[in-house]
Amino acid sequence: MGTLEITKTIDIDASVEKVWATLTEPALIAQWFGDRCEFDATPGGTGVFGWTEHGAESRVVVEHVDRPKTLVYRWAHVPGAEPAPGNSTVVRFDLAETATGTRLTLLETGFEELSDPAGKLADNTGGWDAELAELVAFVESR
Repeated sequence: MGTLEITKTIDIDASVEKVWATLTEPALIAQWFGDRCEFDATPGGTGVFGWTEHGAESRVVVEHVDRPKTLVYRWAHVPGAEPAPGNSTVVRFDLAETATGTRLTLLETGFEELSDPAGKLADNTGGWDAELAELVAFVESR
């Protein structure tokens, strides 16, 4: 099987610092990505993203931080499980300043290690389309 990954690039009419805060501060994350969040945006930090309406939550472990340019975390796709190879994927956000704001590039990898790689890839591709649209709307309205 070839490499399965999701890559999305969006432009946001807001500063890199404002977008960074929206990606790393729990109170802000919970306003665009699910509705519950605990998150420690430091290397080795942990957290939980929750979606009450879906009865779902995902545990995360932060793998890399280069403030305010890069955030990388591993998140579990098995409810309640600690993220580890085989039950999780790695999400990377890269931020770059543009003439009108910020370019955000998202890369999610590791689907090959999951039990249903094609299904999870399809779910997350649609999920990121919706979540990133919410991110843009939230950041640009603040």
